[in-house]
Amino acid sequence: MDRTRELLLSLASPPPHRCFLCDRECVMGEDGLCDDCRRILKLAISPAPPEGLDGLTAGIRYCDQLRTPFYRFKDGERRDYTPFFAQFVSIPEEWHAELLLPVPLHWLRQYRRTYNQSFLLSEYVSSRYGIPICQDLLVRIRRTPEQKNLLGAKRRNNLKGAFRAAPECKGRSIVLIDDVVTSGTTLSECAKTLKKAGAYRVYAACVACSDR
Repeated sequence: MDRTRELLLSLASPPPHRCFLCDRECVMGEDGLCDDCRRILKLAISPAPPEGLDGLTAGIRYCDQLRTPFYRFKDGERRDYTPFFAQFVSIPEEWHAELLLPVPLHWLRQYRRTYNQSFLLSEYVSSRYGIPICQDLLVRIRRTPEQKNLLGAKRRNNLKGAFRAAPECKGRSIVLIDDVVTSGTTLSECAKTLKKAGAYRVYAACVACSDR
């Protein structure tokens, strides 16, 4: 009798899981969040695109509570965070996107990290929108200090000449995929490099954006 009662109770209420934001064991919704964290996250008003970009979207506003989850996703081998973050990436129909392009890492950084989080996001976005990924269109040819550790002009100068675009981008409408946009310097440099090589339109779709 007790076992039957336990089974009925388990069917009546979903099992607990760990919330992607607070990491507490709790009952989560389909978005991977507990009720408390769902109230914390705020939808983003897509920021103005930085120089070189023809459009930019971001799903949520970056906040302190996202710092640890993003760290786990990028540097903590937590690839299981990919579907959670990918749900906030959106591509407007009017962009007429032909290709998705994950923002590239320098080969040494990717070797040490073992993966590029932007590529993982691109895989989920590609399956949702039916847009192919072409990560060979842009290569990071110069290793640079992380942008988060720099300010102002140092951010802008840090990425000068850091990317090289393939001629196959000529005439294409491309969407860059990245996790967080802060100053927009990285996306801007990627877009300008692609356009210099002949890309028709370059957009960017990100998970989150900070208040710039």
